[in-house]
Amino acid sequence: MTGILLLICGAPQAGTLALKPSHPDSYTVRQGDTLWDISARFLASPWQWPRLWQANPQLANPHRIYPGDRLTLIWVNGEPRLVHEGTGQPGGVVRLSPRMRPESAVTTVPLAAIINYTRDYQLLSSAELASAPVLLGSRHGRDLLRQGELAYVAGRTKPGQLYGVYRHRGRLTDEHRREVYGHRAMLVGVVHAREQLEPRFASVQIRSLSREMRPGDVLLPLSAGQALAAFYQPAPGPDLGDGRVLAMGHEGAVAARHEVVLLNKGQQDGLRTGDLYGVYRPAPPGGTSIPLPPLAVARIMVFQTFEHASAALVLDSREPVQRHYQLGEPEYDEQGL
Repeated sequence: MTGILLLICGAPQAGTLALKPSHPDSYTVRQGDTLWDISARFLASPWQWPRLWQANPQLANPHRIYPGDRLTLIWVNGEPRLVHEGTGQPGGVVRLSPRMRPESAVTTVPLAAIINYTRDYQLLSSAELASAPVLLGSRHGRDLLRQGELAYVAGRTKPGQLYGVYRHRGRLTDEHRREVYGHRAMLVGVVHAREQLEPRFASVQIRSLSREMRPGDVLLPLSAGQALAAFYQPAPGPDLGDGRVLAMGHEGAVAARHEVVLLNKGQQDGLRTGDLYGVYRPAPPGGTSIPLPPLAVARIMVFQTFEHASAALVLDSREPVQRHYQLGEPEYDEQGL
């Protein structure tokens, strides 16, 4: 059984804390819930969770909730607060009995989806791709490489370090503007750097294979902290103007809840990890003299940024996200998603 870790640092305090018209008076946390799932049941703007959560200082871990916990909505000085159900105390304070918890806490959003993506996919600049060591083949000259086999690479490696072996999957482009945002790469295996034989060549040992490894695949250092950017405070991001979905993070044509999309905006546009956006399906052309507005179909959160592009996780959706869908405000409508 896992718990839910409430990350409540640095949350924005401006604006009215609006509850959804259909909000429940209480909710029992279920296995598999995320903080986003729970807050979306109560709030019109789920990222304002820190203002709703009433932490209890008597608990050793006041910002953790667990499956089976019952959360109850109360009012304190005219403001809604969500607390563990307990014995009511004067002034609207709820006293809680400390409990031992063997479970480990999980993050605000499904971290596994982010870890899987950052492990299996990379977006490289042209310079990074050109400078990466390149797999040449086995010491026996075979193109088909096997686990445990010794192989050679062109380029410099650091002996003793683990490297991910990635296959170039083409450029990330925007055909409308004829811009290249980077080069997509997919993990095919892991190698262990052995020796730097001379400045231009090195030997590696194949540690694991997730797909067929071929000459021409490139090596990138593996980082255990690739997914640590998932620990952030979600909040609406800056206005992006013509922000759009460029591609799906995986091999498919659409993205659903807890899947990854790639955006045409990045660090140079002010994007940061934790930025929230709505995804809007463009209105169909023609039919009326008055143009129809685009329809909000999903909410996404940026978890990885590059200079000209970024990767975002679909937090919730009412229909699959497709290429060229527009980015805008992440506000919920009357029905939510």
